[in-house]
Amino acid sequence: LFRSLGGFALATALVLGWALHTAWWPVLDRAIREFPEQGAALSRGHLAWPESTARLLADSPHLGVAVRPEDREILGRTADLQFELLPETLRLGGIAGFVELPWPPSVNLPLGRLEARAAWEAWRRPVLGAAIVTTTALMAGLWGAWALALAVPVRMAALVLGRRITLGGGWRLGVAACMGASPVLNLGLVGYVMRWIPWPALAAVVAGHLLIAGLQLCWGLANRPRSHSATPSDNPFQPGTQGSAPRKSRANPFG
Repeated sequence: LFRSLGGFALATALVLGWALHTAWWPVLDRAIREFPEQGAALSRGHLAWPESTARLLADSPHLGVAVRPEDREILGRTADLQFELLPETLRLGGIAGFVELPWPPSVNLPLGRLEARAAWEAWRRPVLGAAIVTTTALMAGLWGAWALALAVPVRMAALVLGRRITLGGGWRLGVAACMGASPVLNLGLVGYVMRWIPWPALAAVVAGHLLIAGLQLCWGLANRPRSHSATPSDNPFQPGTQGSAPRKSRANPFG
């Protein structure tokens, strides 16, 4: 079961890696080509940028990259997710709002066009591999935790329904339900990258795959064998039962 769980989690992580490579990496390539030749650097938690005008470096329907050197001018957002390079923070803006991440104070990184492109070319594959490994562990952990949280309710429901299942069996049933629902999540991610569905629909697919897993869990529980099988009562007056004595065949002397 653990191998199967890891395999399904790896399949989801590979789909996510393909999505990053297809939807995000080309945008980041174009954005780095728009970096200035000299003067841009990240030093002691501060972004130095030689230009003073905010502008959009690259964008697509999925991702946009912009720079705001003075954090004054507000740029519109056309992508589902937009990275904005601010003097003190990296802002991630989307439909649900934005979050700002401070630049690490211990990093000293020149961001000239040649330096940034060389660094990106050196790290793009390791970053993608780390994302796949992290997603594999994260999905396996989330599915396992979800099944573990439902093990006791599944056991209680089995007692009410008269079905035979242990706590370990309930956990295994929950894990199997998550693995059965994972193709829905993968198809939703593929549909979003291919622009078949919008961002809100992808969020609905992420929540819906848990609902499908719950339905599969209920179906599996309903098809479990009963906890006890009915046995016929020992009736000494009913022929064929265990308590009835076998009859002896006797010949009829008057026949």
